Amino acid sequence: MPDAVIVSAAMLSMRVARLVTLGLTLGLASGAMAGSPDQDRALAKQHFEAGSLRFDLAEYEQALIEFKEAYRFKPDAMLLYNIAQCHRKLGHVDEALTFYKNYRRRAPGAANREEIERRISELEAEQQARKAKQLSEAKERNPVSPPAPQVLPVPPPIALDRPVTSVGSPAAANRTDLTQSADRPEPDEATSETSIVHRWWFWTAIGVVVAGGVTGVLLATRGGGNGPFCSDCTTTSGVNAK
Repeated sequence: MPDAVIVSAAMLSMRVARLVTLGLTLGLASGAMAGSPDQDRALAKQHFEAGSLRFDLAEYEQALIEFKEAYRFKPDAMLLYNIAQCHRKLGHVDEALTFYKNYRRRAPGAANREEIERRISELEAEQQARKAKQLSEAKERNPVSPPAPQVLPVPPPIALDRPVTSVGSPAAANRTDLTQSADRPEPDEATSETSIVHRWWFWTAIGVVVAGGVTGVLLATRGGGNGPFCSDCTTTSGVNAK
């Protein structure tokens, strides 16, 4: 048999041996990972005890890890309650609320149902208060300015006492005359009388009236011009006239 064939057969045998060894290794590992129910129960108990010890020492983060590992090996509802307790101690409101509700769903007839309902109510109220506070802080950081008031234009005043007329119209001319008459001052009474007294025709008329009156009186007292003058007699010319 040639040497090349011998070498190839040897290499093939080595590869097969490696594959077989790898398969056996993987099989053993998967078997170890799967484990038996008893092994899972034992591991769950081990993590549960470690978590309880951490919880008593107020090491809530480590206790939370241990309780979660215990639940993976044995999904007992009581472990969900322990996980919720750890989250509540750590101040994880949302996570604690989630696991309390999961516990209520998995153990509806639990003896501590009233306590769970009270915890859920308290956490929900705290959750709402936190959201309201966050919203208020967001508004303070970014205040919304109110819209600017709309300013409407003010119309010009309308002169009700002045009719609207065109330039050069009769109404405009009349309006101008009335305005000038209203603006012209009234003449003073004393000034008017003084102006009449200084007229030449005024004194001429006064003289004519006075002369006529005197002549009439003389004629009336003399009784037609034939008798003596009587200064105490009354005139009867009008009464006896026919």
